Amino acid sequence: MKVLRTVLGDVPAENSGLMLSHEHLLYGYPGAELDHRAVLDYDAAVDFVAGQVRRGKDDFGYGTIVDMTPPEVGRHPQFMVDVATKTGMNVIAITGFFPERMGVPYYWRRQTIEELTDFFVKDLTEGMVFAWAQTPYRAGAIKIATGQESVTPMPSPLGPNGRHIHEVEDRVIRAAGRAATRVGCAINTHIDPMDFEVTNPGREQLEILLEEGMDPAKVIIGHAFVPPQLESMREILKLGANVQLDHIGIPWRVDSAEELDEAMAEALVTLLDEGYGERVVMSFDRWFMNPRAGVTEQDPQLLNEKVDLSYMFTSWVPRLKSKGVTDEQLDQMMIYNPRRIFAIDVAEGNQ
Repeated sequence: MKVLRTVLGDVPAENSGLMLSHEHLLYGYPGAELDHRAVLDYDAAVDFVAGQVRRGKDDFGYGTIVDMTPPEVGRHPQFMVDVATKTGMNVIAITGFFPERMGVPYYWRRQTIEELTDFFVKDLTEGMVFAWAQTPYRAGAIKIATGQESVTPMPSPLGPNGRHIHEVEDRVIRAAGRAATRVGCAINTHIDPMDFEVTNPGREQLEILLEEGMDPAKVIIGHAFVPPQLESMREILKLGANVQLDHIGIPWRVDSAEELDEAMAEALVTLLDEGYGERVVMSFDRWFMNPRAGVTEQDPQLLNEKVDLSYMFTSWVPRLKSKGVTDEQLDQMMIYNPRRIFAIDVAEGNQ
């Protein structure tokens, strides 16, 4: 039986509905949980996020959100549970870490591949830990991340492993590959656009996962279209993995959301024409809530107004249809592809 492992338990994969493969219900950079300005009015925050999620579900048919927030960036299992309970939305949590330069807390940098693997497996099969306490809420996928994401982004230097990936990131990726293979879950990744200046970061991530025996069909290379790098995506697709088109309507690392949307749409049509429609998923990568948003001028990104979930169908889908993308292709990318990738086959003995 194929299931989606949500924070409320396993549900049949065919109940996925439209899936958003990379979102953040609650998000805060490492350390935000210590800031007086980021203190949550918990009930109000749940209601605020649940209202957005409910509108997306009721008005546009979204059925599943993958909350790609790793533990050190504000992953809050109870928050996800409460939003899912209030809305009826399937919410899939992840285990994993953000890039080494910004994430992977010191405690975990000291861990071996085997210890990291065990951590990921326990998050996926026993339940996630939050604020020193065990919870019964299990993650349903793994996140890996590379790049120089920080206050001053830059291309990644060549690491000791011969790739533009740090030593600790290499260990985390290998552990993720082992854990995902053991459990049968998906891996979704974060890459930094600046790394395209020095390498194909998605291919480098995938190479490590393949060295650990990971099934490439269960891997999504995130941010692959920001900005579109067709030859890099072809390398990834030819290796059997999937690419994620995200930041729809969101100008991350670019000057214009409109220009990015048009470039991504053109690249997507090219890949569809080349027969890669079964290897693409789509999402926003938006924050439903950042507790510190609107209170700082030192980090202007926190002040950006995030695109509404309706944008997918009021702007993005019409743009694609104007270029000849069909309803069948849209369903493939928004329902059937992510459903296949995130499904866990519990009949194979996976917990």
